[in-house]
Amino acid sequence: MNRLCHIIFIYLFTNLFSIAQAETNTANQNNSTRCQNIQLQILGSGGPEIYDGLASSSYLVWINNKARVLIDAGGGSTLNFEKSGADFNDLQVILLSHLHVDHSAAIPVYIKGGFFTGRQQNLPLFGPEAGGSFPSTKSFVKALFDNSQVSVYPYLNDFINQQRSTHFLLKPQSVTSNNKVWSKQINTQLKISAINVTHGAIPALAWRVDSGECSVTFSGDMNGTSGNLPKLAKNSNILVAHNAIPEQAGDIPKYLHMTPSIIGKLAKQSQAKKLVLSHFMYKTMNIKDATKKLIRKNYQGEIVNAKDLLKVTL
Repeated sequence: MNRLCHIIFIYLFTNLFSIAQAETNTANQNNSTRCQNIQLQILGSGGPEIYDGLASSSYLVWINNKARVLIDAGGGSTLNFEKSGADFNDLQVILLSHLHVDHSAAIPVYIKGGFFTGRQQNLPLFGPEAGGSFPSTKSFVKALFDNSQVSVYPYLNDFINQQRSTHFLLKPQSVTSNNKVWSKQINTQLKISAINVTHGAIPALAWRVDSGECSVTFSGDMNGTSGNLPKLAKNSNILVAHNAIPEQAGDIPKYLHMTPSIIGKLAKQSQAKKLVLSHFMYKTMNIKDATKKLIRKNYQGEIVNAKDLLKVTL
């Protein structure tokens, strides 16, 4: 009798597990079907190094075959923006994770180039508040373009102050998170969200882009100590994590960036369906297999290594 009960229990458990697994697979397939109109494209998968053959950090989110969101604007990304076939007039928002040059230096290039596209619609730009030796995002934009003060490119003042020559205005906004998810609905198809993360002493944000039931989260540069990324990235279709340092990095690099094991733990906590590794530097470019093994100790989802111009489906 006990043996019969044992057999029946195993049979029922196996069938219930199979049903649950089938329902999970169906849910994933349905989600993938719903998200076919969303794609992530890598414009820059590198960092600040010169001889790596990569553009610096930059990404596009495509919605219904239009490039709608630009995340970070590192050097070299404008050429890849052109190669991607993106139309500057389609952009609805620019998001900056922080103001290091390998994430923001191409902003003047995009904005000046935008003059020649015929764009008429204002372009919002969001980034972190001031902190340490870094200005707020609003002050950063003014320091680039405002001719009422000492600025880098005062001749481009008409992109932030309305003049007869103004085609469109860049509208900067500094985001304060305070360890809570900040969100803004850009339009009916697009919502952006952010949370502060720890990148040493540099003010930094992780960003999430949602369209309908589909989402992409960008860690930006961070060391993982704040614990904030999983709050933002929960159940993301894609989590883009920056892999700038190896596991055995010293204390100073670890003060700024995540090790592979931390990436794996955060991806697991976020329950991200797919993990994209990016922001490679010399010390991580040639150890991608070893990095993946370390991440696999915690995270079992799909792992993709970014490369410039790669498109990743949700």
